[in-house]
Amino acid sequence: MNTSQKTVVWQYWQAMNAGKAEAAGDYLSAAVAWHGFEPLRHLHSAQEVMTQYWQPLFTALPDLTRRTYHFLGGAFEGHDWVAGTGDFIGTFAHDLVLDGYVIPASGQSVHFRFGEFCKVIAGKIAEIRIIIDLPDLCRQAGITLVPPSFGRDIWIPGPLAGDAVLLTPQDEAESEKSLALVEAMIFGGLNSYDGKNQASQGLEQYWHADMVWHGPVGIGSAYGMDEFKRNAQGPIVHAFPDRKGVGHKSRIAEGPLIASTGWPSLGGTHVNDYMDWKATGEYIGWNIMDFWKRDGHKLRENWVMIDLIGAAKASNVDLLAKLPRQ
Repeated sequence: MNTSQKTVVWQYWQAMNAGKAEAAGDYLSAAVAWHGFEPLRHLHSAQEVMTQYWQPLFTALPDLTRRTYHFLGGAFEGHDWVAGTGDFIGTFAHDLVLDGYVIPASGQSVHFRFGEFCKVIAGKIAEIRIIIDLPDLCRQAGITLVPPSFGRDIWIPGPLAGDAVLLTPQDEAESEKSLALVEAMIFGGLNSYDGKNQASQGLEQYWHADMVWHGPVGIGSAYGMDEFKRNAQGPIVHAFPDRKGVGHKSRIAEGPLIASTGWPSLGGTHVNDYMDWKATGEYIGWNIMDFWKRDGHKLRENWVMIDLIGAAKASNVDLLAKLPRQ
């Protein structure tokens, strides 16, 4: 892809690190389509993004900064996308108010993960899809929205090699190899689950044995295929045995990096309890973002963002009811 699209997004992110919400208008199309997380699901203009998303964040965390550790670009279905993940870090000095819900300030430094995809058209960001780990921010503020994680709760690191912020052009053949591996893993592996035995997916042919998987608070991190199957994937396939990867809005690769997202990107029937959410018997969809790093012929690392508040809502569980209202 043309690296100018990546430059636009990178400059937008760095401008926001300066703490001035009004600067967003320099990079966003006036009618930018912003698709986010509960309780901010959809915003419809640069003005709304500035006033309903950025200004509340900067009010609550005046020194907010973004630490990006995975950044890439690519084309999908005729559109140029730029994607990245990492942490937001800052001092939680004032209450965060989002759509009337209040997360009380802790007065302490906090960190919470983000995943973001930006569609760039004619030098402006025309569409944004973003998920932040809001349950983790709530946890650090003393409010528990989800049960203890199945896996490990850690401050999730970036890539082991520290080399996943791609600002320069990458080998196209390597990019194609990365994308082909992930597509085979999703559509030939994950989607081949027989509803009974996780071994039916044959995931070992796509992943290193010492793979690392990092999910949101409530799911946690997994080290190695055994932990991944037990703590990350096991509870999901038990609760949603017919779940499939569906509906990608963007699926891109650059060099050894790959990213995908969908609204939703996982769909299935909720036939068994998940966390403390009772089974509904209904088909639901989850908004998810995946960021992978390929090492040789297999995947080594995976960072996953899930709008768990939105997922719970799809299963008739209102996690936001635990928050005070303005």
